[in-house]
Amino acid sequence: MGGPFLIKIYNKKYIHKMNIGITVHLGIENESLWINGIKLNALYLLKAFKEIGFNAYLLNASEVQAPYEDKVLWDTSEFPIYDYKTKSKTTDIMIWLGATYSDKNIEEFKATGENKKVIKYVCGSNYMNDLEAVMFAKSGSNQKTGYNQKLDEVWYVPQQEELNREYYRVMHNLPTAKVRPVPFIWDPIFLDQACEAYYTSEAIENNVPLPVYKPGKENKDKQLACFEPNIGVQKWHFINLLIAEDYLRSGGEFNKLNIICGKDILENEYYGSMLTHTKIFNTDPIKLNYLPRLRAVDALAQLADVVLAHQISNPLNYSYLDALYLQFPLVHNAPMIKDAGYYYHGNSIGSGARQLKLAIESHDQNIDIYNKRSEDVLTRYTVYNDGLLETYKKLIENAISPDTHQIGSTYNWQTNLYK
Repeated sequence: MGGPFLIKIYNKKYIHKMNIGITVHLGIENESLWINGIKLNALYLLKAFKEIGFNAYLLNASEVQAPYEDKVLWDTSEFPIYDYKTKSKTTDIMIWLGATYSDKNIEEFKATGENKKVIKYVCGSNYMNDLEAVMFAKSGSNQKTGYNQKLDEVWYVPQQEELNREYYRVMHNLPTAKVRPVPFIWDPIFLDQACEAYYTSEAIENNVPLPVYKPGKENKDKQLACFEPNIGVQKWHFINLLIAEDYLRSGGEFNKLNIICGKDILENEYYGSMLTHTKIFNTDPIKLNYLPRLRAVDALAQLADVVLAHQISNPLNYSYLDALYLQFPLVHNAPMIKDAGYYYHGNSIGSGARQLKLAIESHDQNIDIYNKRSEDVLTRYTVYNDGLLETYKKLIENAISPDTHQIGSTYNWQTNLYK
């Protein structure tokens, strides 16, 4: 007796003993976790899997060689990492997140054991990335695409639903049921670790600014900050700038707008000509400050009293959740967290300016209510959301034995779960 029957029995008895590998790419030794969100995506997913009880780990797909204990910026006893080629032989489910391979690699991986599965976990908008690569000849546009035809499933973070679900279905040649949004995961663990340096006795003695919101400043002294990476159309800072401009024109006061990840933009002559039409640029002294990429915790400590945010079709960002966690007023247009912060719709600059006015002029009178709302919203993205863990458990079980569970396919942003 064998085949499907044995698989079914195996699933019921040993599902939690499944070996699940999540790919990451270590660019260099001790590479910062904050240069982009991809390693954080992998680490947060790993934490969720381990909370469920799966035997999960990271798989390094780069040239950085094991052992990794002194080559990564996390505790490898809590977040274990192994060499991809070595460990893949004993891996049952491969989650391609931080690195992907060829269809030939999928065939080779599946040849090492029975019922092995490969799931692609997509964190960025491939549709928008492809569009920019082709239309604007962006970096990487001379490379071949990675749309595997032998994947078992594609999972994507829920903000990609509108632009990417059908795109992935066709490009990866998968049935609709095998392409689905999955709950978004965030965790404060690494943010807390980054904050620890600010609470040493030396830092306190030297009055180093803390990376938490500090009430009591006069409006004219408050700094605004935005963290858009400014490398694509989905997340760049100019609407933030115009919201600050509109508020300034209405008589509002603030010290300056700090544009993180903005230093290179100043080299663009067309951008410079756009600024000449604004009061925020022509005021003496100028109220704009352009900076390179910084760790969010460092920028929040020194350069922010209010965080301004704007995105297009990308409403769940770690920088937004980090700002809420550290109790900063967040002015944003992210509909999936519109029950937190100061929300404005779309590109409504006027609405954004009115929300900025509230954040600057009234926030200190409403801190307790604001922070309670933030806490409620943040919890739905963490491992403290039992529904999130149960959903991922069912997703893994279904990947091994299809139709084990009936799982919805429509995402509910208010719960971070399926309807």
